[in-house]
Parts: sequence; structure tokens; C-alpha cells
Amino acid sequence: MENRLMLIRKVLLISLVAFILIPQVFATVQNNSTKLKRPKVGLVMSGGGAKGFAYVGLLKVLEEVNMPIDYIGGASMGAITAALYSVGYSPETIMEIIRAQDWNSFISDVQHRRYIAYEEKLFNDKYIFSLPLEGEGISLSRSINSSFNIDLILNKLFAPAANVTDFNDLAIPFLCIGTDLLTGEAVVLTKGNLARAVRASMAIPGYFSPTKYDGRYLIDGGVVNNYPAEQVKAMGADIIIGADVQSGLKSSIDEINSITGILDQVISFNRVDANIKGLELTDYYVKIGMPYGMMDFDKYDSIMAIGERIAREHYPSLKALADSLNGLGDPAPVRKRVQPIESLTVNKFEWADMKLKSSEKYQAYFSYGDNKEIALSELENKMLLLNGTRNFDDLRYEFIPVDEDTLNVKIEAGNANKGSIAAGINYNSVYGGSVLLNLSLRNIRGTNAKLFTDVVLGQNPRIKSMFIINNGFKPGFGLEADLYALSFPEYEKGDKVNKWDFDMLSFAAFMPLTIKNNYLIRTGFQYELFRFKQDVVVDPEYEAYNKFADYGNLFFTFQHDSRNKVDYATKGQFVQFQIKHVFPFSDQWSDVMSNGTILSMQYNWYLSLGEKLVYKPQLFAGYTFTEKNDPYFEPSLSNISRRVPAVQHMFGFGGIGSNNYVPGHVSFTGFNYLERMGMFAGKVTTDFEYNIYPKIYASLMADVGFLENDVSDFSNVKVLVGYGAKLSYNSFIGPVDFILSSSNIDTSINMFVNVGFWF
Repeated sequence: MENRLMLIRKVLLISLVAFILIPQVFATVQNNSTKLKRPKVGLVMSGGGAKGFAYVGLLKVLEEVNMPIDYIGGASMGAITAALYSVGYSPETIMEIIRAQDWNSFISDVQHRRYIAYEEKLFNDKYIFSLPLEGEGISLSRSINSSFNIDLILNKLFAPAANVTDFNDLAIPFLCIGTDLLTGEAVVLTKGNLARAVRASMAIPGYFSPTKYDGRYLIDGGVVNNYPAEQVKAMGADIIIGADVQSGLKSSIDEINSITGILDQVISFNRVDANIKGLELTDYYVKIGMPYGMMDFDKYDSIMAIGERIAREHYPSLKALADSLNGLGDPAPVRKRVQPIESLTVNKFEWADMKLKSSEKYQAYFSYGDNKEIALSELENKMLLLNGTRNFDDLRYEFIPVDEDTLNVKIEAGNANKGSIAAGINYNSVYGGSVLLNLSLRNIRGTNAKLFTDVVLGQNPRIKSMFIINNGFKPGFGLEADLYALSFPEYEKGDKVNKWDFDMLSFAAFMPLTIKNNYLIRTGFQYELFRFKQDVVVDPEYEAYNKFADYGNLFFTFQHDSRNKVDYATKGQFVQFQIKHVFPFSDQWSDVMSNGTILSMQYNWYLSLGEKLVYKPQLFAGYTFTEKNDPYFEPSLSNISRRVPAVQHMFGFGGIGSNNYVPGHVSFTGFNYLERMGMFAGKVTTDFEYNIYPKIYASLMADVGFLENDVSDFSNVKVLVGYGAKLSYNSFIGPVDFILSSSNIDTSINMFVNVGFWF
């Protein structure tokens, strides 16, 4: 039946060409000076998400048969492909563009952590969900994604046509369709900013944020008209070639097996009439069916191959049509090809009202002179850093033509980001079960001041808060408070011998400096109120120290974090260097605790050795300068000798975790949490992580190091060796880890379990 319909369409198309041709031939006989006028061809591309990649294969075949295309239009994903072709990109270049994109980041709107402001990194990557604050309370986001990454790539791709404001002036006259969010009306976009028009046409409702365009808020044009044949016909096309990847309405619930599938089904109800009318106006119809869905963006090569294969099935008919049209004496003009450009001449930067008192700080990101040639990669990098401050909702920029060769860059933001509330959960073998609640406030009183507060509810409760004014490389200001109650057992060669409680209240004032959101330097003063006590009185001497005593420390910290992820990182580094001078204010512990200067350094490197294998070496070193100490026994809390820095500033080895309450406590495979304590530490970690199946990882780990209270005689230093294996699942609540490990001190097998993000 379908073949008969196709045959009928082809016969009708040939009849149409003949109908147009015969009068023109007759006129030529009457007047030899009259040229034959070729019928104008319009190409229509429907929306369909990732399935729209198939149009590149069709364009490749259309060029092979030398099909003249005089007008082109599309909706949603069809609008992107149509616009790229209308600007002058060849099908081969469009293929290269598609293959060059990180589509997972593109669609999920994930921003690389190297661009995220450092204070945001300190309080992120550990929450299951987050809800924005708006007005006087909590709200739901208008969309799953802000579409910031989409704006960046579209501005870059359509930069060769940034001076064009009338789409009829493109290499091929172009239009696309948007939907007015407030009225439901289909809006034909033929003028304005090309990148913004395409962005509006593909704004899937609920998934991507609406686009403000010429005073209207637009969403995906495919909602009401996913096949704009009528509009392309109105441009002046005599013949319509239609390309369609729509799957149509599903008739069985079994065919709708995802959220996007449900969304596509609901939207399809509204566009049925437009599809029917569009098909009636279509003279040559290319239906491209495929087994992939609208969100299968990572299957681009397979989808483009399907598009080309189906187009080649139409090759004879398309070739015959193209030859007939080109034989009429009015061939399509040869169009200039374009490539993605590297730079543009910018006259100046324009700033919309961001409702921030500190807008001067953000203007400093773009401190260029007038009429300066600026690399697009540099402009994109600046926008990523600005967006990484998390101070804005819907940050975007667009090019505003000044003359034929010069542009202004207009930067806008929807609203100042007021902040959010978030939550996470975790269970692990060290801290037990916990619930994490977070309050983040941004743009406090219209400035770039921020306040972050984490509240941990569980067996080891904690409240940690930080107020910070980040002025970049100019000195800023910060305050930090930390209150926790930590209980943990004491081990000796794997056997539990006691239990200790650490109770800590601290306040710090510091000056931060940040460099490109990847480096944080802090220097300041911290006040501590601390006590420790034993559960079973093993040593009565320490019962005198179960009351709070206060301390102070002056500190300097340097941190660098360029990891692409905290969990399952595949590239980047984490570096931390700290020096602090600790001194007790209380004299009640003066016979045990003394002044001390403590240095520590940590270096983590993440190196991909292939598509699935990551090598993650680590190095940790710590050194304590203090008064002359008496000889030490086997290091443990129960037999610390005299005159050492405060216990909370000693180094501790053992346990497996990425974030501990006490900064000097470091994980060590094969050892129980804080099984070793001391003042001089060194550790080297080897860790190979392999992605054996989507979201499932296996790791082999080994630690070698030492932790002593005296290193005057290295022959007495005991080498510690730990090793283990981990099986991990990347769940929506965070990593689910199961670890078996052992060591040269305790050869029995230790088991460690973690569920959820570590906090």
C-alpha cells in the first residue's frame, strides 16, 4: 500500500513539473528571448530530537543528485539541521560538528567542574536533589535544564551568520517554528538572532527553559507544528520535499516506556492537524523510520547512517527530479561554503540589568577594549566561568550586529539566583547512617556574598557553615563555623580496644583568593573548643582531659581541583597544601599539649588509560614541628606521650572515605578508621578503576606508607601496607560501594560498605 502511495506521489510530481514546464516551453516558442523559469524547491524537516541527525544523510544525497534547494525550514531538531545548511555548512561539515560535541553535557546541561566557583565545589556533589529559592519560599524549576550549554554551542555554530538579522538573506532563505508559551500560538521565526531563533524552536517544554524572543516566551515549535510545510510553501516554494523522522502517535502503552516517550505522545496530540496539512502540501516525502528515540543523542553515527541509507533508496527518483529541474535553464546558484569561525571583532559588551550591586565584578570578566578581535573559545571560557559562580539563572549572550564586520556582545541573566535547599543520604561502616540537609544562599543583599550550611543528622551529628565573599584574585572575606560530635572505636592490630568521642566547636575568619575557579588560597585564624574522652577508662590519666579546652591556629591553605567529577572521576587533579600553627589557650592541658606547626600535602591524579580504565594515584605527606618529645610507644590514643599538638591536629590513618570530619584523618586501605595516629605521615596509593558495565565499576587498590610519632631513626619506622578490591554502583543517591581489604598489620579480611554520597 505504501509503495502504491509513493508511486502515485512520484507520478503526480512529474505531472506537476510537466504542468509548469509546458506553458513555459510554449512561451519560449512564441518568444525565444524568454528564459525558462525553474520551479522553486522548498525543503522541510520535522522535529524529532536526536532522530533529526538523520537529515544530514539526506542532505548528503540531495547534494549528490544536485538538487536545487531554494527555501528551507524546520521545527525543533529539524530547525538546527536546516539552519546549519542554510548558513552554508556542507553535510560533511555538519557531520563533523555533530561528532565533535559532548552530547551528554549538551543535553543534560552539565557544566565541567573546572568552571564551577571553588566555594560551590566545597558544598556540592553530595545532594540527591536541590530546589531553588524564589521570592519568599521554595519553588520548582521551570525546566530540568537551563540550556546554558545549548546557547553556547548555537552561538558558536551560527557565528558565521551573526550579522544576518533577516533569514531570507542567508545562503538559503530559512524559517523555523516556535510556540508561544502563554497563548499556544505557532510563531514563524524569519527575523532576528538566528542562534536564538533555533534555540527557541528546540526548547522541549519542561526539559529546556523557555526562550525570550522578541518580547515573547517561546518553547519547542514542534508542540503545535512539527512539520512546517505550509510556511515553507508560503515563502515561494512550488515544490515541497519533506523529510520526516516523527514516530507518530503510539497505539499501545507498551510502546511508551520512558518519560520522554510520554512527553512526545502528549505533544503529538497537538500537532496532528499541522502534520496532516503539511503532508497534503508535500510533493516528495521521505519518511525516515528508525529504532532510536528522541533522546538517543549518543547514537549520532548510527542515526546519520540510517538517514543516508533511506535517502539512497530514493536516489533514482531524486536524481530524476533534480535533472528535470536543472534542465529548465535556471539552476540553483553556487553557494559559498562556510566553516566554524575562530574569532570575531567585538565593538563592546552590553550588560542587561542583572539586579546586582556588584555588577562591576562581572564586567571585569570581559575587560576588553573596543573593536577588538576576540577568540570565540575565549569568550566561551569567560561565559563558563561567569556561569560557574552560580549567581545567575538563565545566563546567556547573543551577538548584536553593528555593521557588516563588527558586533556587540549582549549579556543577560534571567534573575539573580537566591539559592537553594538540598538533601542527601548516606550510610557507611564508619559514620553509620546520616541525612544531610543543606541551605545555600546566594547574592545576599544584592552582592556576590554567599552562605552555605550543611546539617548532618545521624549517629555523628554535624553543622558546618561558610559565609564567603569571593572577589576572584582580589582579596575577599570569609567566615566558617563547624560543630560536630564524632564517636569512633580504637583498634590495635585489628582488635577493638576502646571507644573515643571527639566534640568540636570551631570558628574561623579567613581571606580567600581564587584563580579561574580552579585554585583557592585561604589564610586566616581559627578558634577551637575541643574535648576528647574514652568510653572505657583504660588510662585514668586521660580522664582529666574530658573537659573542653580552647585552642587557636593560624593557617594557610592552597587547593586546586580540576576533577571532572568527585566520584568516578576520569581526568583532572586534586591538590591541597596546608600549613598551620596550633597553640592552646587553656593551660589545663599544658602538661600534655603544646604549640606545634603542622604541614600536610595531598595530591590526587586521575588519568584515563582507555575508554573504561582509569588510573588514580594518590600521595599524602604530613610533618609536625613541636617541642622535644619523650620516647613514644606504639602510637594510639591510649598511650600518647607528653608534649604533642592537640589530638585533633594529629594525623590518622584508616578507613575508606573521601571526606572526613577531621582534616588530618586520611583513608588507608586495609585499616580500620583511625587505627593508626601520629605526627609524621607518608602514603602512596595505587588505584585502578574499571567500568565493567554502565554504572558498575570494579577497583583494585593498594596503599603503602608510614605513620609515626618519631622519625629520628628511620630503621624503627614501620611500613604499613594495605590492599583491597571494590565493587561500586553509580546510583542516583550516590555511589554504592562494597569493599574487601586487608593489611600487613591485620591479615584478616575487613569489609566496608558505603551507600550514597560521602559527606
